[in-house]
Amino acid sequence: MTVRLARWSAEHPWRAIALWVVFVAVCFVGGNAAGLNEATAADQATGEVGRSDLIVDSGGFHEPATENVLITSRSETLDQAAAKAAADDTAARLRQVDGVGSVGTPMPSRDGSALLLPITMSGDPETASDRVQPLRDATAKVQEAHPALRIEEVGGPSINKALDDTLGKDFKRAELLSLPVTLAILIIAFGALIAAGVPVLLALSSVAAAMGLSTLASHLVPANDTTASVILLIGMAVGVDYSLFYVRREREERAKGRSRLDAVEVAAETSGHAVVVSGTAVIISMAGLLLAQDAIFSSLAVGSILVVAVAVLGSLTVLPALLAKLGRWVDRPRVPLLWRLTAPRTGRHGQPARPRFWPAVLKPALRAPRATLIVSVGLLLALAAPALGMQLKFPGMEDVPRSTPAMQAYDRLTAAFPSNGTSHTVAVRAPAEQADRVHAALTDLAGRAAADPLFAPAEGDGPKIKVSADRRVSVLEVATPYGSRTDEATRSLHELREDLVPRL
Repeated sequence: MTVRLARWSAEHPWRAIALWVVFVAVCFVGGNAAGLNEATAADQATGEVGRSDLIVDSGGFHEPATENVLITSRSETLDQAAAKAAADDTAARLRQVDGVGSVGTPMPSRDGSALLLPITMSGDPETASDRVQPLRDATAKVQEAHPALRIEEVGGPSINKALDDTLGKDFKRAELLSLPVTLAILIIAFGALIAAGVPVLLALSSVAAAMGLSTLASHLVPANDTTASVILLIGMAVGVDYSLFYVRREREERAKGRSRLDAVEVAAETSGHAVVVSGTAVIISMAGLLLAQDAIFSSLAVGSILVVAVAVLGSLTVLPALLAKLGRWVDRPRVPLLWRLTAPRTGRHGQPARPRFWPAVLKPALRAPRATLIVSVGLLLALAAPALGMQLKFPGMEDVPRSTPAMQAYDRLTAAFPSNGTSHTVAVRAPAEQADRVHAALTDLAGRAAADPLFAPAEGDGPKIKVSADRRVSVLEVATPYGSRTDEATRSLHELREDLVPRL
């Protein structure tokens, strides 16, 4: 099959290229027209946390985005009068900022070391991190007006913005660097620009087609916000890899004196077969993610499967057509030094001569195989050593460097107001006539938790229990003074689940 496909494409290159362009365009345009169906909270609801989220969502609570302005002293003691004046100045400025819904009443900490000004943002909470900068700018102006105090803005939108700036930039950097780095490696491998560009072209077109197909597939398996990045990185990897096999073998066969069609046919019979086997193995392995029955894993699996399948299809169809059409032009323009080191050459009597670079690399290994094995294994283990400390987890605020202003402010906030840090959600769904009984039980639970050092007492007037309009859903936030991924926070969660909640 691979040989027949390659032969037809090589004999009808313009048809094969046109069909591939149409295929990519239809996939991309069709996907954009259909729109992306993103995974909702219900799609990602797994385990007890997922059930709790669904209960909270069913309550129809209006949860606006909130920020806080934290006022602390740069010295030992906070001047309460100066802090109150700064809080009033902050409130006056923020009320004039577009995107601020309301400004609350300043609240002192239990030890008097800080003053907290709560802010409620207007608009869609999902986009609050994109709209929080004007609030931060206003707070910065207050800081300039009151240099003796430390005035900082901290809250979910600010921390999410810091997280996006940190992790989002890493993803974007990887995406931006993948293309030039890949192209540079291929130029070194082939010593010719067109030969290096053909695999990149196939990889990019495969990614574009897979993006469109994954958008269509999202209406069956909802997508998440990392699917596009995974498609790009995996698509570039397999698209280039599969093309590399094919182009390399086709050039070697031409160096032996075969015609363009025969060289393409031999490449299809060998490298093309390897591409199909490799692609099939990758698709089967990625399909294993579907067994997890998790929306995130399923979305990643579908995106990966689609881009690998498209890359395999492209390497069997349009790639032979390009190679047949380009012929010896695939080796143009040449990079002089790299070309002499890496390109297959024709030696005496028309016999192929080996390139100079790889024999020079392999010669020491062939002379001392045991030493080469020991050294190479040692190098691989050294490169793999950082993986020993790898932790697989979802990104969170703990991944934002503590050196960033947002996290420094957050640490000071949780130190002065522990209940504003990590919290556990207790959600109860019950008949409306039992709402008072549920409220009393949750109040008792909050009281028992406040007496436990693993939990933080509620600030202000005591525990705040939210009740839905139909009185069927009640929600209590139980705070802990420890970071969300610390051992103490984990113990508090287990105690809440295994002791406090069962006693309701």
